[in-house]
Amino acid sequence: MSKSNIMVWLSRREEKKILNLCKKHLDKIVETVKAMAQVVHAFCDEDFNALEDHYRKTFDSEREADEIKRQILHDLSKGPLHPIDREEIIRLVLTADDIAENAKSCARKLRLTSNENLTNNIKINIKEMANRCVEIVEKVIQAFIALSEDVKIAIKEANEVELLEESIDEFRIGLIKLVLKYGDETEKIGSWLMLLNAIENMEEVADHSEDVADVIRSIAILS
Repeated sequence: MSKSNIMVWLSRREEKKILNLCKKHLDKIVETVKAMAQVVHAFCDEDFNALEDHYRKTFDSEREADEIKRQILHDLSKGPLHPIDREEIIRLVLTADDIAENAKSCARKLRLTSNENLTNNIKINIKEMANRCVEIVEKVIQAFIALSEDVKIAIKEANEVELLEESIDEFRIGLIKLVLKYGDETEKIGSWLMLLNAIENMEEVADHSEDVADVIRSIAILS
């Protein structure tokens, strides 16, 4: 085997290894967002014991995702991948990492927030926002899996992520209107601001999911 063929073989082997790590990283990010959604539900249901358990799961999953991210970046620094491939994977991993960070931030804020006098309508809508966050990150991982199976499907899934993000953004506007009205009536300004910021973190989960889908679409088009 020639030196050039050896390098191609090594590159493909390393690429497969790193893509498997990327899948593990995304799995942990999905776990983080699901745990965040459970925090949201527990917060709205006033089940504060469950909230603590789910917050811990959010924190642990985000930390585990961080560890996998560091391993990927370490492997990329010494592997024989083409610089363009390396750049795309780094962009994928770092952008995906922002999803988990915002999910953890949302859970942390709700852990410190009072839900006193929140209307049932607000609670229902906050839960729905969290559910939609889970839906979009699950669609992201479907797009990533499709990269190694059929790039046309990967592009289709990535396009669907974009549509989901648009619907979440529209939904958030209605939710913010409800929360702003609640803010006019409550004396717990600190909790009100925390709630607004937690909702914005959920929106960031959706925004960064779309960003990851954009990277996946770029990789699929260049494949």
